[in-house]
Amino acid sequence: MRLLLNFSLGLLFAVSCAGVTAQPLLERLNVDIAATSRYYFEPTQTPDITIDNLAYGARGEVLASQRFGVVKFDAKLFANWDSADDHRRYADIRQAKLSGRWGNISAAAGVDTFFWGVSESINLVNVINQSDIKESLDSKVKQGQTFASLSYRLHAGEIGLYFLPNFSAREFPLRPAYGLPISDSNHYEDNDKNGGIAARGLFYLDDFEFAVGYFNGTRRDPLLVQQPQAGELTPFYLQTENLLFDAIYLGDSLTYKWEFKTGRELNSGFVASNIGVEYPIYALEDTLQELVVIAEYVFDDRGDRAESHGQNDLFLGTKFEFAENSGQIRLLYSYDMDNASQYAEASCQYRLNDYLRIKAKIMGVLSATADAKRLYALKNEEFAKFSLHYAF
Repeated sequence: MRLLLNFSLGLLFAVSCAGVTAQPLLERLNVDIAATSRYYFEPTQTPDITIDNLAYGARGEVLASQRFGVVKFDAKLFANWDSADDHRRYADIRQAKLSGRWGNISAAAGVDTFFWGVSESINLVNVINQSDIKESLDSKVKQGQTFASLSYRLHAGEIGLYFLPNFSAREFPLRPAYGLPISDSNHYEDNDKNGGIAARGLFYLDDFEFAVGYFNGTRRDPLLVQQPQAGELTPFYLQTENLLFDAIYLGDSLTYKWEFKTGRELNSGFVASNIGVEYPIYALEDTLQELVVIAEYVFDDRGDRAESHGQNDLFLGTKFEFAENSGQIRLLYSYDMDNASQYAEASCQYRLNDYLRIKAKIMGVLSATADAKRLYALKNEEFAKFSLHYAF
């Protein structure tokens, strides 16, 4: 991993320096480099973890593409360095794939990041990639996944089959901490570790868009299990089989969204759902280009085995952009209807000019009882992060 990190950082630097020269050679080349900082408002209560509350760092991202006849190559490389947490000194190949289309048939292979789902809070059906929680605790950022796919384009949609040969275990930063240190050893149900297989059909019907999917393999989100008399948490990965559904309907004034997942884990069935609405407000068009109010309800009958803290939770939020697309703000709040635990996050980005932009995010657990195990473990781990980006 250290060799990959050094190589990727060197590659990012080399590409950044050669960007102007290389531009004519590539159909697309974009580089984003940033100075980063992260601040925890309180010292960690997790034993055996000593880390500064304030950390600074750097990150870089390179996107490139080139077409060779009907075949196209796409790449996305990412690298991060952190002053305080050596777990955040890493690199990842987000994308490195070849793809082509021949009539209605397309094929692709390599490494890619996929996004399935429609919800703003928790994407229950986004099951292909491992989450990069070192970059984003909300699981919205994903690591690259090796794959091979075959798709067929329909008159109003597309169906695809996916083979996922490798599985990548989740890598945890030192902070946010989970009450106990995370073990470097992973355990797997039946000692089985596989990327899995998947299928997805996406269909369009006027203002209605929906998808039906299937996944069978090792679940990307582990359970954190404390072994008897052990002073650490061990990631335990389940085998899972999922039937997936997501849909979005554009009404006259409301947008309706739904994600649904059912399947089997640990020899028992489960059901999970995220249903919500979005309502646009146009009263402040002179100041705000887009203002949307969001309400979503997440239910998961797996309880503590669920893949997120959303088990019987109401999510409320808003997102809006300022005029001329110079700034964006997103607010999200969740309330656990079982034990009154609360979580909130706020993020924003602002474009200074064509090359520079700033990003900021603050998130934390407002209150949590011991029954809400996922949120309770993150109490006193509130943090804010800031980054200044230069892109060309």
